[in-house]
Amino acid sequence: MKKLTYLSDEVESLKGELLRLTSQLIRTRSENPPGDTSDVADVVEDHLKSIGLNTKRVEPIRKHVNVIAEMGSGDHGLILCGHIDTVPIGDIDRWSFNPFSGEVIEGRILGRGATDMKGGVAGILTAVEALTKFEAKLNRKITIALFCDEETGGHYGALWMVKNQLIKGREMIIGESSNYHKVGHVIIAGERGLLWSKLRFSGIPHHGSRPMLGKNAIMHAVKALSKLKSPILAKVNVPYEAMKLVKEGKKTLMESYRDKRHLKPHYAIDHYTLNVGVGKGGTKANIVADTFEVDLDLRIPIGGSRAEAERIIESIAREGEINYINYAPPSFTPTGSYLVRVLRKVSRSVFREKTPAICIAATTDAHYLRSVLDIPVVSYGPGYEEKCHVYDEYVDIIDVLGCVKVYAQTALILSS
Repeated sequence: MKKLTYLSDEVESLKGELLRLTSQLIRTRSENPPGDTSDVADVVEDHLKSIGLNTKRVEPIRKHVNVIAEMGSGDHGLILCGHIDTVPIGDIDRWSFNPFSGEVIEGRILGRGATDMKGGVAGILTAVEALTKFEAKLNRKITIALFCDEETGGHYGALWMVKNQLIKGREMIIGESSNYHKVGHVIIAGERGLLWSKLRFSGIPHHGSRPMLGKNAIMHAVKALSKLKSPILAKVNVPYEAMKLVKEGKKTLMESYRDKRHLKPHYAIDHYTLNVGVGKGGTKANIVADTFEVDLDLRIPIGGSRAEAERIIESIAREGEINYINYAPPSFTPTGSYLVRVLRKVSRSVFREKTPAICIAATTDAHYLRSVLDIPVVSYGPGYEEKCHVYDEYVDIIDVLGCVKVYAQTALILSS
């Protein structure tokens, strides 16, 4: 217990360094696309080297850089993981401040990536710095793995690293944002999968003044999509070992969207849902469209399957050609795992919150890591989920500092 108190005090002493590092990471652009993380990787490496750790730089394609480091001795244990790319800033005129300022104002750090997830990355790096004072007490290695390319699928980041066996460990914490305004911090231990598809509808072109003599591909697409009365589709039978995660995930969504419960956002946890994301085709207003393409995003809940997901798509697109372009399975870490139990206990101590382990409606890199490494993987980090990918992104200083304490104490317990 004394060790954890001393460690918490050490984290407090690094608050200034934490703010400086978070701001520096935000000021260093790493938008994806294009996905150039070379400069932000330099910032990460400089910090890790300054605290005495050796780093390994992995660059699957030019300027898509991942960084790995280790501390401690013995077998590989906890992996502290994150991504160093961000989504683009979008229309800069819609920001009320410079998205790359990294300014600290009224208890917040401002800028693109503050929540997703440079606040979490700075938290991991600062936790590791605090742990260097306790390195002699670590009986297992702690690995720091910071990836590129998360925002565009992870093919040169998490997926590349695990497929090439470049990281090892017994459990993993991903520092993604996991704070909710009306619930507090949660442990994200489960997620839905996805199946993305492109539907192509064909027709016969003709002059727009005589449309009855052609076959309009757009109308074929409209007819197919009209079968969708709601984006909420079939409910699944949740496996017993995931029931607590699903229950808590639904409660979290109901609390977060209390004023929109009539829209049933909590159904996203244990139902298939379908979003029509993109539609394009035709040539001109006065030509009967001979092609039209539609991009669909079908999410697969825990208990669902790819086979059932394909049957759903096929039932919609009987008149079209289907091309499946991306698949990720649903995945979860059981609530009874030692990682979840330790992390929950520490988080409750630091933030004085319930900290449930939940399933989320979205899909992250975690499924690669669970399936290939075959270890418990959870997400836990600073920032509100609704501040990801939006204008005027920020993260609260108190949130980042608290998560540093949680990372450091959890790592010390798991590694001692």
